[in-house]
Amino acid sequence: MPKKLFKITEFAQIASTNRKTLQYYDEIGLFSPAYVAENGYRYYSLLQLDQLAHIAVLRDLGLPLREIKQYQERGAAEELGHLLEAQSREIDRCMELLQRRKAMLTSVLDENQAFQRYGGKGFQILVWEEIRFSRLIPENRKPPFVVNYLTDGLQTGLFIGDGEHFLYQKRTDGEICAPGGKYLCLYDLSVGTVQQWLTDTIETMNHYAVENGFQLGGCFYAEFNDITLAQNRDQQLFPRMIRSRLT
Repeated sequence: MPKKLFKITEFAQIASTNRKTLQYYDEIGLFSPAYVAENGYRYYSLLQLDQLAHIAVLRDLGLPLREIKQYQERGAAEELGHLLEAQSREIDRCMELLQRRKAMLTSVLDENQAFQRYGGKGFQILVWEEIRFSRLIPENRKPPFVVNYLTDGLQTGLFIGDGEHFLYQKRTDGEICAPGGKYLCLYDLSVGTVQQWLTDTIETMNHYAVENGFQLGGCFYAEFNDITLAQNRDQQLFPRMIRSRLT
C-alpha cells in the first residue's frame, strides 16, 4: 500500500465531508479512492483534495452528479463552460419562479391577515388604492366560466354595476378601474348561490349605508375564492369580500 494515505473516515474529516458521500461517489464512479486494500478498505491521498473540492463547488452550483461525471470523463474546459452557462440559465428560471411564488405568498398572506381582522365582524370602512381590471369575458359570451387563481390571479370575482356582471382580474392596466378611496366592505364567510348572495348582500349594504348616513357608489366589487360560476346560478360559492366606494 502506498504511503501517506488516509482511511475513508480520516479523509472525510480532512475534506469536511462524510464517509457515506465518499462511498457513494465511489459507487457511481465519480470519485474513487487512491488505493483499495484486499479487505476492501478505501484509502485516499491528500492530492485528491483538489478533485473533491472541484466536485463540491460544482455541486454547490447545482450541477447534477451525472453531468459532473460526464464532464470529468471528457475533461474539456469547453464542456465545463457549456454546463455552467446552462446552469446559469436554470438559476435565472428558478429565481423568476421563486419571485412569483414570493409575490403570490405575500398576497395570500395579506389576504389571510385581512380576513382574520375583518372576517365575520360585519361592515368595515377601509381605504383602498386604485385598482384596474381587465374584462375577461367576451361580449358575446355568458357564464359558465371558471375562476382560477393560478391562471387568473388572486383577486378574481364579479364587478356589479349598471346591470353588468362580468369577471375581472386584478392588473396594473386594463379597461376597468376601481377608484381609490374609502369603501364600505364586508368580509363574508357564508356559502350560497351566486345570484342570491349578491342580491341579499347588496341590499343589506344599501340599507346599512342609509341607516348610517353613507352614500355608496353605483358599483359593487364582489370577490370570491377559487370557484366555478354556472349558467343556472345554482353553483355554490365561497364569497370572500364585497365592497362599494363611499362617495
